[in-house]
Amino acid sequence: MPTPRPILYVHHERAIGGAPLSLLFLLRRLDRSRWTPRVLCLREGPAADLFRKEGVPVRIVPGPDLSHTELVWFRARQFPRLLLRLGASLPLAFRLRAAFREEIARGGAASPPSALPLVHLNSSTLAVAAAAAKALRLPVVWHIREPLAKGFFGIRRALLRAAIRRWSDAVIAICQNDAEQLGVMPAGRVRVIFNFVDFAQFDFAGPKGALRRELRLPEGAPILLFLGGAAATKGAEILRRAAPDLLARASQAHLAVAGESSPESTAAWIRAVPADLRRRVHLLGARTDVPALLADAALLLFPSTVPHFARPVIEAAAMGVPSLASDLGGVRELILPGKTGVLIPPSNPRRLAEVAAALLADPVHRRTLGRAALDLARERFNAERNAAETVAVYEETLARFGPF
Repeated sequence: MPTPRPILYVHHERAIGGAPLSLLFLLRRLDRSRWTPRVLCLREGPAADLFRKEGVPVRIVPGPDLSHTELVWFRARQFPRLLLRLGASLPLAFRLRAAFREEIARGGAASPPSALPLVHLNSSTLAVAAAAAKALRLPVVWHIREPLAKGFFGIRRALLRAAIRRWSDAVIAICQNDAEQLGVMPAGRVRVIFNFVDFAQFDFAGPKGALRRELRLPEGAPILLFLGGAAATKGAEILRRAAPDLLARASQAHLAVAGESSPESTAAWIRAVPADLRRRVHLLGARTDVPALLADAALLLFPSTVPHFARPVIEAAAMGVPSLASDLGGVRELILPGKTGVLIPPSNPRRLAEVAAALLADPVHRRTLGRAALDLARERFNAERNAAETVAVYEETLARFGPF
Protein backbone atom coordinates (compact mmCIF):
# COMPACT_ATOMS: atom_id res chain seq x y z
CA MET A 1 0.00 0.00 0.00
CA PRO A 2 1.43 3.44 -0.90
CA THR A 3 2.47 5.78 1.89
CA PRO A 4 -0.19 8.44 2.66
CA ARG A 5 0.59 11.84 1.18
CA PRO A 6 1.12 14.60 3.77
CA ILE A 7 -1.07 17.71 3.58
CA LEU A 8 -0.09 20.83 5.53
CA TYR A 9 -3.13 22.99 6.18
CA VAL A 10 -2.31 26.57 7.17
CA HIS A 11 -5.02 28.33 9.17
CA HIS A 12 -5.06 31.98 10.19
CA GLU A 13 -7.66 32.85 12.84
CA ARG A 14 -8.06 31.84 16.49
CA ALA A 15 -11.85 32.05 16.82
CA ILE A 16 -14.42 29.55 15.63
CA GLY A 17 -16.08 30.74 12.43
CA GLY A 18 -16.84 29.70 8.90
CA ALA A 19 -13.24 29.06 7.81
CA PRO A 20 -12.18 26.68 10.64
CA LEU A 21 -15.53 24.86 10.58
CA SER A 22 -15.28 24.34 6.83
CA LEU A 23 -11.76 22.99 7.25
CA LEU A 24 -12.91 20.75 10.09
CA PHE A 25 -15.65 19.21 7.94
CA LEU A 26 -13.12 18.60 5.16
CA LEU A 27 -10.67 16.92 7.57
CA ARG A 28 -13.41 14.56 8.71
CA ARG A 29 -13.81 13.30 5.15
CA LEU A 30 -10.18 12.78 4.22
CA ASP A 31 -9.26 9.16 3.58
CA ARG A 32 -6.44 8.69 6.10
CA SER A 33 -5.13 5.72 4.14
CA ARG A 34 -4.27 8.20 1.36
CA TRP A 35 -3.65 11.47 3.20
CA THR A 36 -1.88 12.51 6.41
CA PRO A 37 -3.16 15.95 7.49
CA ARG A 38 -1.41 18.37 9.84
CA VAL A 39 -2.53 21.93 10.64
CA LEU A 40 -0.21 24.89 11.11
CA CYS A 41 -2.09 27.64 12.97
CA LEU A 42 -0.91 31.22 13.23
CA ARG A 43 -2.74 31.63 16.53
CA GLU A 44 -3.54 29.45 19.51
CA GLY A 45 -7.22 29.35 20.42
CA PRO A 46 -10.58 27.59 19.98
CA ALA A 47 -10.03 26.94 16.26
CA ALA A 48 -6.79 25.06 16.93
CA ASP A 49 -8.59 23.07 19.61
CA LEU A 50 -11.25 22.05 17.07
CA PHE A 51 -8.60 20.37 14.93
CA ARG A 52 -6.92 18.73 17.92
CA LYS A 53 -10.22 17.22 19.06
CA GLU A 54 -10.53 15.71 15.60
CA GLY A 55 -7.22 13.96 16.18
CA VAL A 56 -5.28 16.09 13.71
CA PRO A 57 -1.79 17.21 14.83
CA VAL A 58 -1.61 20.99 15.28
CA ARG A 59 1.49 23.16 15.35
CA ILE A 60 1.39 26.84 16.28
CA VAL A 61 3.58 29.05 14.09
CA PRO A 62 2.83 32.47 15.59
CA GLY A 63 2.46 35.48 13.35
CA PRO A 64 0.02 37.82 11.62
CA ASP A 65 -2.06 37.21 8.56
CA LEU A 66 -2.56 40.01 6.03
CA SER A 67 -6.27 40.51 5.48
CA HIS A 68 -7.55 42.64 2.62
CA THR A 69 -11.09 41.37 2.28
CA GLU A 70 -14.57 42.82 2.46
CA LEU A 71 -14.78 41.44 6.00
CA VAL A 72 -11.47 42.82 7.35
CA TRP A 73 -9.16 45.33 5.73
CA PHE A 74 -6.94 48.11 7.01
CA ARG A 75 -8.26 51.60 6.35
CA ALA A 76 -6.28 54.83 6.40
CA ARG A 77 -6.62 55.35 10.16
CA GLN A 78 -5.28 51.82 10.70
CA PHE A 79 -2.17 52.32 8.56
CA PRO A 80 0.23 52.12 11.56
CA ARG A 81 -1.31 48.77 12.48
CA LEU A 82 -0.83 47.56 8.91
CA LEU A 83 2.83 48.58 9.02
CA LEU A 84 3.30 46.60 12.23
CA ARG A 85 1.78 43.54 10.59
CA LEU A 86 3.96 43.94 7.53
CA GLY A 87 7.01 44.22 9.78
CA ALA A 88 6.05 41.02 11.59
CA SER A 89 5.48 39.18 8.31
CA LEU A 90 9.17 38.71 7.48
CA PRO A 91 9.95 36.78 10.70
CA LEU A 92 6.76 34.77 10.11
CA ALA A 93 7.97 33.86 6.62
CA PHE A 94 11.18 32.42 8.10
CA ARG A 95 9.26 30.53 10.81
CA LEU A 96 6.88 29.04 8.26
CA ARG A 97 9.72 28.10 5.95
CA ALA A 98 11.45 26.33 8.84
CA ALA A 99 8.21 24.53 9.72
CA PHE A 100 7.74 23.44 6.11
CA ARG A 101 11.32 22.17 6.02
CA GLU A 102 10.69 20.09 9.13
CA GLU A 103 7.59 18.60 7.56
CA ILE A 104 9.56 17.73 4.42
CA ALA A 105 12.22 16.06 6.61
CA ARG A 106 9.57 13.79 8.14
CA GLY A 107 9.57 11.87 4.89
CA GLY A 108 13.31 11.18 5.10
CA ALA A 109 16.22 12.43 3.07
CA ALA A 110 15.61 9.93 0.29
CA SER A 111 11.96 10.85 -0.24
CA PRO A 112 11.10 11.41 -3.91
CA PRO A 113 9.49 14.67 -5.12
CA SER A 114 6.19 12.81 -5.30
CA ALA A 115 6.22 12.55 -1.48
CA LEU A 116 6.55 16.29 -0.85
CA PRO A 117 3.77 17.74 1.31
CA LEU A 118 0.89 19.53 -0.35
CA VAL A 119 0.21 22.93 1.24
CA HIS A 120 -3.43 24.00 1.56
CA LEU A 121 -3.93 27.62 2.59
CA ASN A 122 -7.29 28.15 4.31
CA SER A 123 -7.74 31.86 3.52
CA SER A 124 -6.86 34.61 1.07
CA THR A 125 -5.01 36.28 3.97
CA LEU A 126 -2.10 33.82 3.89
CA ALA A 127 0.17 35.32 1.22
CA VAL A 128 3.21 35.04 3.51
CA ALA A 129 2.62 31.29 3.88
CA ALA A 130 2.23 30.97 0.10
CA ALA A 131 5.59 32.69 -0.47
CA ALA A 132 7.29 30.46 2.12
CA ALA A 133 5.86 27.30 0.55
CA LYS A 134 6.82 28.31 -2.98
CA ALA A 135 10.37 29.15 -1.86
CA LEU A 136 10.65 25.42 -1.14
CA ARG A 137 8.85 24.51 -4.38
CA LEU A 138 5.93 22.90 -2.59
CA PRO A 139 2.59 22.48 -4.36
CA VAL A 140 0.06 25.04 -3.09
CA VAL A 141 -3.74 24.90 -3.12
CA TRP A 142 -5.11 28.29 -2.07
CA HIS A 143 -8.65 28.42 -0.65
CA ILE A 144 -10.35 31.78 -1.18
CA ARG A 145 -13.07 32.11 1.44
CA GLU A 146 -13.53 35.89 1.34
CA PRO A 147 -14.18 38.47 -1.39
CA LEU A 148 -11.14 40.69 -1.83
CA ALA A 149 -11.62 44.35 -0.90
CA LYS A 150 -10.89 47.01 -3.49
CA GLY A 151 -9.60 49.46 -0.89
CA PHE A 152 -9.00 53.09 -1.81
CA PHE A 153 -6.90 52.80 -4.94
CA GLY A 154 -6.88 49.04 -5.55
CA ILE A 155 -3.12 48.71 -5.01
CA ARG A 156 -3.26 46.11 -2.24
CA ARG A 157 -5.90 44.10 -4.10
CA ALA A 158 -3.71 44.12 -7.22
CA LEU A 159 -0.72 42.91 -5.17
CA LEU A 160 -2.77 40.14 -3.57
CA ARG A 161 -4.15 39.05 -6.95
CA ALA A 162 -0.59 38.92 -8.28
CA ALA A 163 0.51 36.84 -5.28
CA ILE A 164 -2.32 34.36 -5.84
CA ARG A 165 -1.44 34.06 -9.53
CA ARG A 166 2.27 33.57 -8.79
CA TRP A 167 2.23 31.36 -5.71
CA SER A 168 -0.75 29.07 -6.24
CA ASP A 169 -0.96 25.90 -8.27
CA ALA A 170 -4.72 25.64 -7.80
CA VAL A 171 -7.32 27.98 -6.33
CA ILE A 172 -10.62 26.98 -4.72
CA ALA A 173 -13.22 29.74 -4.34
CA ILE A 174 -16.21 29.03 -2.12
CA CYS A 175 -18.62 30.89 -4.39
CA GLN A 176 -18.67 32.54 -7.80
CA ASN A 177 -18.65 36.00 -6.22
CA ASP A 178 -15.31 35.29 -4.53
CA ALA A 179 -13.89 33.80 -7.73
CA GLU A 180 -14.77 36.95 -9.68
CA GLN A 181 -12.83 39.12 -7.21
CA LEU A 182 -9.58 37.41 -8.23
CA GLY A 183 -9.41 39.15 -11.60
CA VAL A 184 -7.74 37.46 -14.55
CA MET A 185 -6.28 34.08 -13.58
CA PRO A 186 -4.62 31.38 -15.69
CA ALA A 187 -7.12 29.14 -17.46
CA GLY A 188 -8.22 26.23 -15.31
CA ARG A 189 -6.56 27.57 -12.15
CA VAL A 190 -9.75 28.49 -10.25
CA ARG A 191 -12.53 26.11 -9.29
CA VAL A 192 -15.71 27.03 -7.41
CA ILE A 193 -16.57 24.52 -4.68
CA PHE A 194 -19.22 25.63 -2.23
CA ASN A 195 -18.63 25.29 1.48
CA PHE A 196 -20.55 22.31 2.72
CA VAL A 197 -22.55 21.12 5.70
CA ASP A 198 -22.01 18.07 7.86
CA PHE A 199 -25.51 16.58 7.71
CA ALA A 200 -24.64 14.14 10.49
CA GLN A 201 -24.26 17.16 12.76
CA PHE A 202 -26.93 19.39 11.19
CA ASP A 203 -29.69 16.80 11.29
CA PHE A 204 -33.14 18.03 10.31
CA ALA A 205 -34.71 15.02 12.01
CA GLY A 206 -32.71 15.46 15.21
CA PRO A 207 -34.05 16.46 18.64
CA LYS A 208 -35.62 19.85 19.18
CA GLY A 209 -36.50 21.96 22.18
CA ALA A 210 -33.12 22.56 23.86
CA LEU A 211 -33.01 26.31 23.18
CA ARG A 212 -36.68 26.73 23.99
CA ARG A 213 -36.14 25.01 27.35
CA GLU A 214 -33.01 27.05 28.04
CA LEU A 215 -34.89 30.32 27.45
CA ARG A 216 -38.09 28.99 29.10
CA LEU A 217 -40.22 29.89 26.12
CA PRO A 218 -43.68 28.49 25.41
CA GLU A 219 -44.15 26.24 22.39
CA GLY A 220 -46.01 28.89 20.39
CA ALA A 221 -43.37 31.64 20.70
CA PRO A 222 -41.38 31.82 17.44
CA ILE A 223 -37.61 32.27 17.73
CA LEU A 224 -35.71 34.51 15.32
CA LEU A 225 -32.04 33.51 15.26
CA PHE A 226 -28.99 35.62 14.40
CA LEU A 227 -25.58 33.90 14.39
CA GLY A 228 -23.38 36.92 13.78
CA GLY A 229 -22.68 37.98 17.36
CA ALA A 230 -21.38 41.55 17.43
CA ALA A 231 -19.99 41.50 13.87
CA ALA A 232 -21.04 44.63 12.01
CA THR A 233 -20.32 43.02 8.62
CA LYS A 234 -22.82 40.28 9.43
CA GLY A 235 -25.49 42.85 10.24
CA ALA A 236 -25.39 43.21 14.03
CA GLU A 237 -25.99 46.96 13.95
CA ILE A 238 -28.74 46.66 11.32
CA LEU A 239 -30.49 44.05 13.44
CA ARG A 240 -30.25 46.21 16.56
CA ARG A 241 -31.90 49.07 14.70
CA ALA A 242 -34.62 46.78 13.37
CA ALA A 243 -35.31 44.98 16.65
CA PRO A 244 -37.75 47.41 18.31
CA ASP A 245 -39.95 47.61 15.19
CA LEU A 246 -39.71 43.87 14.58
CA LEU A 247 -40.61 42.87 18.14
CA ALA A 248 -43.48 45.35 18.17
CA ARG A 249 -44.88 43.90 14.92
CA ALA A 250 -44.40 40.26 16.03
CA SER A 251 -45.65 40.45 19.59
CA GLN A 252 -44.99 36.77 20.43
CA ALA A 253 -41.54 36.52 18.84
CA HIS A 254 -38.22 36.25 20.62
CA LEU A 255 -34.85 37.22 19.17
CA ALA A 256 -31.82 35.03 19.97
CA VAL A 257 -28.36 36.45 19.17
CA ALA A 258 -25.47 33.96 19.18
CA GLY A 259 -21.80 34.63 18.52
CA GLU A 260 -18.88 36.41 20.10
CA SER A 261 -19.89 39.61 21.86
CA SER A 262 -18.40 42.26 24.10
CA PRO A 263 -19.50 44.55 26.92
CA GLU A 264 -19.83 47.31 24.31
CA SER A 265 -22.17 45.28 22.11
CA THR A 266 -24.28 44.29 25.11
CA ALA A 267 -24.58 47.95 26.08
CA ALA A 268 -25.55 48.80 22.50
CA TRP A 269 -28.43 46.30 22.68
CA ILE A 270 -29.63 47.82 25.95
CA ARG A 271 -29.63 51.27 24.36
CA ALA A 272 -31.34 50.08 21.18
CA VAL A 273 -34.24 48.07 22.63
CA PRO A 274 -36.89 49.69 24.87
CA ALA A 275 -37.13 48.27 28.37
CA ASP A 276 -40.55 46.66 27.77
CA LEU A 277 -39.16 44.60 24.85
CA ARG A 278 -35.79 43.56 26.30
CA ARG A 279 -37.11 40.36 27.87
CA ARG A 280 -37.62 39.07 24.31
CA VAL A 281 -33.99 39.64 23.29
CA HIS A 282 -31.60 36.89 24.34
CA LEU A 283 -27.84 37.42 24.00
CA LEU A 284 -26.43 33.90 24.00
CA GLY A 285 -22.74 34.66 23.47
CA ALA A 286 -20.40 32.31 21.62
CA ARG A 287 -21.94 28.86 21.16
CA THR A 288 -20.78 25.53 19.83
CA ASP A 289 -24.28 23.99 19.70
CA VAL A 290 -25.45 25.76 16.54
CA PRO A 291 -27.51 22.77 15.30
CA ALA A 292 -29.50 22.82 18.56
CA LEU A 293 -30.11 26.56 18.18
CA LEU A 294 -31.31 26.14 14.60
CA ALA A 295 -33.53 23.21 15.56
CA ASP A 296 -35.78 25.63 17.46
CA ALA A 297 -35.54 28.59 15.09
CA ALA A 298 -38.46 29.74 12.98
CA LEU A 299 -36.29 31.98 10.81
CA LEU A 300 -32.61 32.84 10.41
CA LEU A 301 -31.75 36.53 10.06
CA PHE A 302 -28.57 37.47 8.16
CA PRO A 303 -28.66 41.21 7.31
CA SER A 304 -25.01 41.38 6.25
CA THR A 305 -23.56 44.66 5.05
CA VAL A 306 -20.79 43.35 2.76
CA PRO A 307 -20.79 40.58 0.14
CA HIS A 308 -19.54 37.21 1.39
CA PHE A 309 -20.44 33.55 1.70
CA ALA A 310 -22.78 33.10 4.67
CA ARG A 311 -22.23 29.77 6.43
CA PRO A 312 -25.20 30.38 8.79
CA VAL A 313 -27.50 30.42 5.74
CA ILE A 314 -26.44 26.96 4.53
CA GLU A 315 -26.48 25.55 8.06
CA ALA A 316 -30.01 26.89 8.54
CA ALA A 317 -31.04 25.37 5.20
CA ALA A 318 -29.67 21.99 6.30
CA MET A 319 -31.98 22.22 9.34
CA GLY A 320 -34.99 23.19 7.22
CA VAL A 321 -34.95 26.80 8.41
CA PRO A 322 -35.47 29.56 5.82
CA SER A 323 -33.29 32.66 5.82
CA LEU A 324 -34.02 36.36 5.51
CA ALA A 325 -30.79 37.92 4.25
CA SER A 326 -29.25 40.88 2.46
CA ASP A 327 -29.29 40.84 -1.33
CA LEU A 328 -25.50 40.84 -1.78
CA GLY A 329 -22.87 38.82 -3.61
CA GLY A 330 -22.20 35.43 -2.12
CA VAL A 331 -25.54 35.22 -0.31
CA ARG A 332 -27.36 35.38 -3.67
CA GLU A 333 -25.83 32.02 -4.53
CA LEU A 334 -27.16 30.41 -1.34
CA ILE A 335 -30.82 31.45 -1.46
CA LEU A 336 -33.41 31.06 -4.22
CA PRO A 337 -35.49 34.20 -3.58
CA GLY A 338 -39.08 33.40 -2.75
CA LYS A 339 -38.36 29.66 -2.85
CA THR A 340 -35.85 28.90 -0.08
CA GLY A 341 -35.75 32.26 1.65
CA VAL A 342 -36.07 35.99 1.10
CA LEU A 343 -33.49 38.59 0.02
CA ILE A 344 -33.92 42.24 0.96
CA PRO A 345 -31.93 45.41 0.23
CA PRO A 346 -28.90 45.67 2.55
CA SER A 347 -28.75 48.18 5.42
CA ASN A 348 -32.52 48.56 5.58
CA PRO A 349 -33.75 47.93 9.16
CA ARG A 350 -37.34 48.87 8.39
CA ARG A 351 -37.58 46.36 5.53
CA LEU A 352 -35.95 43.71 7.69
CA ALA A 353 -38.59 44.20 10.39
CA GLU A 354 -41.47 44.21 7.88
CA VAL A 355 -40.47 41.04 6.06
CA ALA A 356 -39.49 39.11 9.18
CA ALA A 357 -42.85 39.92 10.80
CA ALA A 358 -44.71 38.92 7.63
CA LEU A 359 -42.90 35.56 7.49
CA LEU A 360 -43.67 34.88 11.14
CA ALA A 361 -47.34 35.63 10.45
CA ASP A 362 -47.46 32.96 7.70
CA PRO A 363 -46.16 29.68 9.15
CA VAL A 364 -47.37 27.61 6.19
CA HIS A 365 -45.33 29.67 3.73
CA ARG A 366 -42.38 29.66 6.09
CA ARG A 367 -42.41 25.86 6.35
CA THR A 368 -42.62 25.61 2.55
CA LEU A 369 -39.54 27.80 2.25
CA GLY A 370 -37.76 25.67 4.86
CA ARG A 371 -38.45 22.39 3.07
CA ALA A 372 -37.18 23.84 -0.21
CA ALA A 373 -34.09 25.18 1.58
CA LEU A 374 -33.36 21.69 2.91
CA ASP A 375 -33.63 20.22 -0.59
CA LEU A 376 -31.26 22.88 -1.94
CA ALA A 377 -28.76 22.23 0.87
CA ARG A 378 -28.72 18.51 0.15
CA GLU A 379 -28.11 19.20 -3.52
CA ARG A 380 -25.66 22.12 -3.44
CA PHE A 381 -23.86 21.88 -0.08
CA ASN A 382 -23.41 18.12 0.11
CA ALA A 383 -20.34 17.29 2.18
CA GLU A 384 -19.44 14.02 0.49
CA ARG A 385 -19.58 15.41 -3.03
CA ASN A 386 -17.89 18.72 -2.29
CA ALA A 387 -15.12 17.07 -0.26
CA ALA A 388 -14.55 14.69 -3.16
CA GLU A 389 -14.25 17.67 -5.51
CA THR A 390 -11.62 19.18 -3.19
CA VAL A 391 -9.64 15.95 -3.15
CA ALA A 392 -9.84 15.91 -6.95
CA VAL A 393 -8.13 19.33 -6.93
CA TYR A 394 -5.36 17.85 -4.76
CA GLU A 395 -4.88 14.95 -7.15
CA GLU A 396 -4.79 17.15 -10.25
CA THR A 397 -2.30 19.50 -8.57
CA LEU A 398 -0.02 16.71 -7.40
CA ALA A 399 -0.11 15.01 -10.79
CA ARG A 400 1.87 17.97 -12.12
CA PHE A 401 4.57 17.42 -9.47
CA GLY A 402 5.28 13.77 -10.11
CA PRO A 403 3.63 10.35 -9.90
CA PHE A 404 0.71 10.14 -7.50
